[in-house]
Amino acid sequence: MEQHPVPRQITTFEFKLIGFMTLKQFLYFLVFGPVGFIIWMIFPIPYLNIILGVIFVLFGAALALVPINDRPLDVWIKNLIKRLTSPTQYVYHKHNQPLYFLQNLYFVSDPHKIISHIESKEKLAAYLVSSTPQQASNDNKQQVQTLLQTATNQLQNSSGSRVVGSESTQNSQPTTHNSQPRTDNPVVAQAASTINATPLSVPAVSSSQPKQPFFIGLVKNNKKIPLPGILIYVKGGSNETLRLLKTNPHGVFATYNNLPEGEYLFELKDPKGGYFFDTMKLKVEENNPNPFEFYSKEML
Repeated sequence: MEQHPVPRQITTFEFKLIGFMTLKQFLYFLVFGPVGFIIWMIFPIPYLNIILGVIFVLFGAALALVPINDRPLDVWIKNLIKRLTSPTQYVYHKHNQPLYFLQNLYFVSDPHKIISHIESKEKLAAYLVSSTPQQASNDNKQQVQTLLQTATNQLQNSSGSRVVGSESTQNSQPTTHNSQPRTDNPVVAQAASTINATPLSVPAVSSSQPKQPFFIGLVKNNKKIPLPGILIYVKGGSNETLRLLKTNPHGVFATYNNLPEGEYLFELKDPKGGYFFDTMKLKVEENNPNPFEFYSKEML
């Protein structure tokens, strides 16, 4: 197999036009040689002018003749200056703007909010089940019925021996009705006392009518999109916070506790810092059928 020469870059190949030197090497000698001679002639300090002139001549010879890893010294110096003056880390900066329909998007269906809403509904259902009025216990009623049944059986067993005596007594003596019957049988007396001592428990009937809020409000941005999680501070005349409310996922807030009629300061804040609101002074009456509406001012 024949040996092939090592491939070289032929586009930058320089021919040796002047002896063993290329045109570029000859220009280095042609420039730095006269410059060194001029420094030796012009510089007034002896010996120092010779040293500076020789240094310039040797520097030009090094640029022309000294290669390092098959690269001339001028290429190394040029690359060194370029790397020292340019950053070594390149950072990508995106300059194009996003599409118009992707700007200022707001998603109400936040998975964390959905999970918290489901958990709150489950807790509310468990609380309603636990707080439902249970029916009164029937233990006392069953005990009274058992005692009455036992007394009835005993009376039926002893009725045969007392029928004749009772008929003669009724014929010879007039009948008298007492306000309270006489109970000779101890079992019947115990049953009657148990009935009188047993309190009647009536289960409380819960009202099914929902409680109406004292006032409600709605918070939106400039595009009329509801904003959840906005804090509303209701402050009185002495700048003290009377109510602290928060909007739900639909941007609605409400309070069920009444406030005295008068003017109050409504200060709205976004915990995330994305929206800004003005502090407004509104009049609150005893009946507030119309909701309060607040809009953010991010367009300013």
